[in-house]
Amino acid sequence: MAETLVSTPTLSLEIRSWLMAELRFPVMATIASDGMPSQSVIWFDLAAGDVVLMNTRVGRIKERHLRRDPRVSLCFEQENDYVTLAGRAELIDDPERGLRDIQALARRYGDDPAAFEGQHRVTILMHVERATRHT
Repeated sequence: MAETLVSTPTLSLEIRSWLMAELRFPVMATIASDGMPSQSVIWFDLAAGDVVLMNTRVGRIKERHLRRDPRVSLCFEQENDYVTLAGRAELIDDPERGLRDIQALARRYGDDPAAFEGQHRVTILMHVERATRHT
């Protein structure tokens, strides 16, 4: 089987289409204070430009890691076909926006938006600096 690896500094239309073709559960990697990677599955949506929108509860490990070091990567897989994104995170500390964003993500992923009422959430905007597609 021939392999193709294509890296670009932006989210191409092809990559955006692949990411949104079906519901995907990417693995997010952040950098712990000891320098080791830390990974977790996260919900996402694409925002305008080269931005990926995510959300987490305030106080979670990923939030603490990103406040200390904003470098982040995401890996989206479908068997041997996968996309990796690398970039920097911007944390939006607006409780109303955080709740709106997690509720929109919950609807996208088939969960109950009301289940997040009363939670203190932070929105994560990943500014993509490199996108790689492996087919």
